[in-house]
Amino acid sequence: MDSENIKLNTLTDRRFSSIILLFRLAGIPFRKKKISTIYAVYTITVIICASTTYLGMLADVYVHWNNLGRAMTTMRGLIPFMNIMWIYIYCRYVRTLTITVTITEVSV
Repeated sequence: MDSENIKLNTLTDRRFSSIILLFRLAGIPFRKKKISTIYAVYTITVIICASTTYLGMLADVYVHWNNLGRAMTTMRGLIPFMNIMWIYIYCRYVRTLTITVTITEVSV
């Protein structure tokens, strides 16, 4: 039984290794039991940089709202970035929260 479980884990790791790597590069500690200090600093840096970029783009659109060309140029980058932030927030917080709630309900 243990050998079947090990084979499944290696198969899963091989199939989804690129997706797991992308999650980890985005600052989401996916399939990690304990994160290192360097990775925690990296995660905090990713969150701060992404948030300030998003807020900076919003501020640029607000400040230059009367210059339609500049506002639309910024909006062209802001709209996809807003979609990425929603996906990041879902993967980072909401999905983790639902998994945690499900695990605690099953174990009780």
